[in-house]
Order: sequence, then C-alpha cells, then structure tokens
Amino acid sequence: MNRKIVRKLNAMLGLILIVAVSGVPTLASSHAEAPLISMDRFADNTDTYAFRSVEPGREGFVTLIANFIPLQEPSGGPQWFRFDDSVLYEIKIDNTGDGREDITYQFQFKTSIVNGNTVLGQSTVNEDGVISSLTDPDYNMPQTYSVRRVDSSTGRRGRLLGSGFRTPPANIGPRVTPNYEQNLGAPAVYGLPGGGKVFAGQRDEYFYIDLGVFDALNLRSVGMTGGIDTTKGYNVSTIAIEVPIQDLTRTRTIPAGPTSPDAVIGVWSTASRRTVQVIGSDGSRNTAGAWQQISRLGNPLVNEVVIPLNLKDAFNSLSPEFDAVAAPFVLDPELARLLSAVFGITVPPPPRNDLVAIFATGIPVNEVTGPNYTTFLSDGQPHEYLRLNVAIPITPIGSINRLGLLGGDVAGFPNGRRLHDDVTDIALRAVAGGTPFTPATNVPPNNQLGDGVSMNPEGPLLTRFPYLLPPNAGNTPRTGNEQIAESNKEWDPKKIPVVDERGFLRR
Repeated sequence: MNRKIVRKLNAMLGLILIVAVSGVPTLASSHAEAPLISMDRFADNTDTYAFRSVEPGREGFVTLIANFIPLQEPSGGPQWFRFDDSVLYEIKIDNTGDGREDITYQFQFKTSIVNGNTVLGQSTVNEDGVISSLTDPDYNMPQTYSVRRVDSSTGRRGRLLGSGFRTPPANIGPRVTPNYEQNLGAPAVYGLPGGGKVFAGQRDEYFYIDLGVFDALNLRSVGMTGGIDTTKGYNVSTIAIEVPIQDLTRTRTIPAGPTSPDAVIGVWSTASRRTVQVIGSDGSRNTAGAWQQISRLGNPLVNEVVIPLNLKDAFNSLSPEFDAVAAPFVLDPELARLLSAVFGITVPPPPRNDLVAIFATGIPVNEVTGPNYTTFLSDGQPHEYLRLNVAIPITPIGSINRLGLLGGDVAGFPNGRRLHDDVTDIALRAVAGGTPFTPATNVPPNNQLGDGVSMNPEGPLLTRFPYLLPPNAGNTPRTGNEQIAESNKEWDPKKIPVVDERGFLRR
C-alpha cells in the first residue's frame, strides 16, 4: 500500500477522532458500518439511490435519494427525529470519472421553536394540538432547509436553488397528525428551478434485509423466502431531489445513447461536521471551523462487508478520488472466503476483477451484457460510487425485476439503484461469483443465494416523487418480524417477482 496514502488515511482518521461528537447511541444496524459513525447517528448515511424517474411524464428526470439516521423507532417522542442542524448533508455527482465531484447538492437545516414553555417537543397544544398543515402553530419545532448547487460555474459558494422549505413533522399518530400524507407529506414536495423537485423528511425504511447475516452468515434462509425483514416498521430521514438529465451530464445535454461518452454519472452522498464544537455551561452547542466529511455512501453494503475494520472510519472520510487504497480488499474480499467456508461453495479466486468492474470502475461494453449496456466511468483508477447510465430507458413499473441486471432488467442495480432492487441478494451472488461475469461459478447455489427477504411487505411504493412510503405512525406498534417471515412463505420460490402497476412486488 502506498505510504503516502496510508499517512493521509491516518491523518484523516486522527482528525475524525478529534472532531467527532457524541450523538444518540445507535441501535444495532447494518447501516452503522463503522465504529465512529455508529456513535453519531444523525450523520449516518443509510442508503443512496439513483434512477431515472418512473413517474409518468417525468422520464426526462433523474431521482437522487439519500437516507440518513437509521432504524428510527416511530414512537420515539416527544422530540422524535429530525435532521441535525449542525450537519452538512450532500449528494455528489462525478460525470468525468476522476472520482471528484463535478456537481454537489447541499442541504442545510434549521430548527425553530414556537413555544419553549411546554414539556412537549415537536408537537404541543399551541392551538388545538392537531398538526393539520406544515405551517400549523401546533407544529412546535418546525424545521426548514436550503438547497444549493455547487459546480464549476457557481464557484465554491454555489447557487441557491431554494430556501425556507419545510420538512414535515413525524407521523405522531391519527390524533396529532391526521391524514398524514395528504396534509403533511405531499405538501412537503417543493419545485425547483428547471422543473425539478425536492423533498426532505421522515419516510418509511423501505430497504429490506435480514440482519441475521451478521451472525456469522447464520441466515434463516438462503433463498427468496423464509427470512425476516429486520428493518420493517422503522423510519428513516430522506433527502430526495429530482433533476433534469441534462443538468447532470458532463456535456449538459441528454446523451444520444447508452454508449455515449457522457451517458454515465457517478453518485454518492455524504455528511460532514464542523471541526470545532464548543459546549456551553448551559448545554448550548456552537460549531466552527471547516467542514469535515464523516460519512459516505455510494454502493450499498461496501463499507459493511468489504472494507476492513481498521479502515472503515477513514473510508467514510475519503473522497472516491482516493479509493485505490481500498482496491486490494475488492480484489480479494474476505466475505467471499467466508461464504465459501460457511456454505461449502467454490468461489472465484482472486483477483476479483469482476467485483472491481461492478463496484469500482463500472462495467464496460462486453459480450455478456451486449453492445448497448455499460456503466463504465473511470479514469483508470477505482472510484466507489453508484453508476447510473442515464441513457438506458426506464423499465415500466409493472416489469421491474428485483434482481436488476441479474434478472435481465438493465435499468436496475448495478445500473444506479432503484428502491425495488434487492441489493442484498444481488451483492451476495456477486461476491459468491454467481453471475455471468464468472461463468465457472455461475451455478447453484452461488447464483441462488439470498437472505430470504425479497420484498418489503409494508405496502406499495408511491408512484410519484419521492416514491418512498409515509413514515410509520408513532402510536401504532411495529408488526412482529415473525409475521413477515410467514408472509414470505406464501411466495413461490421458483418465480422471480416483478412489480405491479402500483409499484409493489406482485405474487
């Protein structure tokens, strides 16, 4: 490993240790992937998504979603959950392949208090105790935010796209927040210059996984059914922005086709804190200094299952520009060896150039995927982030395959990431060598591995931006995980699921 890079990593890690602040202790989660960020929940990326918009009439737009603050208990009042006013949340785009952001969308939040003389928090009885709109006085701790775009034409300060946008309150329950989506969720979608849209607020955690995978791969099932959706019933904090395709490409035009040089963009999200925090004797907290990145997420599960423990915090602080330091762990991943030991399967030997292509350089045009498919975006060095080919047409909602490219659906992961994509199953099969890119091991059970959870049973996704379901209500008990396993047993494991016209997997 290059000594200069190691020194840079160690220096960054030391800086993070100095500036890290103590957040609310996080629950055990696949999202709390690194030691430091697991103790700073409100800056923790959980998932990043990038896909061509599937809402009718919006096919010329790209939807970018960054989720933060994992495993939010819906009944966690009276403060509930909100974005951290002291965190800079960002969604970044590289459209040249050098690992450096060419476009950044910045989101900063500010919370105010209507009435401080109450024992309650986000809601209280300033009038009738019912929050019926985003400007209702009973929304006692309203949060607003600004959106900036930073690119080569704006300078470092960027261009303000809008401010004063309101986040909706938590879904407290039918008495305090009746008709939640109609009164509070849908009105929190704001228009942006150029016809785009933006939303920030609490949503249902749609990512599904059986976290039993961390019990030494002690999965309840390795197929489509029989697992437990551990994240069911929790909420997450979502930042979603919809942008015209031409606003994201290097040429600022819509690419002519999937193999055009400007067709692929790289997407990741980050969270940063100021390097200095001063805690006053009254408990007040003030921050100063430069922003320091402390959380980063592009492809799902990479930091959890690829990056070794002693580099996880440093990886969270790095730009994709410096990802060559992580290349050895992709070329010879520990997880592949664990899968081989636990399941008694043969996995491809290192170097795993197939995984480098999927996660770190993009997939070039090749015989397996054909002449009209590529996600390649690289200057010859590995850069880990989602890669989206904006010229590949969308798959209509009724034909979406949860396995993305592995299921023959070229509009899905690893071409970007849609909310429907079963990235856990896809990643397990890819690491085990169960893909056409490694034909010698593309055999059962390698190409049938999964975590036993192939759907989110909480309801159909919205067919409009921001697509994610409203947050689970605080006064409604979370459904037991055992019921999820039972519902999965109704599925035919021989049938690859697709999605109905409502955007939900059909049986």
